[in-house]
Amino acid sequence: MAPQARIGLITTVIAFFAGIWLFLAPFIVEYQKVGQDWIDATKNDLWTGGALIAISALTLILFAAFALHDAVRAAERKSAETEE
Repeated sequence: MAPQARIGLITTVIAFFAGIWLFLAPFIVEYQKVGQDWIDATKNDLWTGGALIAISALTLILFAAFALHDAVRAAERKSAETEE
């Protein structure tokens, strides 16, 4: 794996977990009381965390898809070379 791809993958995983933390933080830290109307900070954390989770998950799925595509192409190329 190229160093740039590895850095991108690590950054995406960190962003994914940061999104999970943002999404859950109002309830873990308990600045949002259960049963009360959501305060603006809670809404902001939920929207921001949800967006980070969605974008990071999509990026991870695309990363895996492109990695599998490259692996298949490399296997086909190796197979073609050994048949000749």
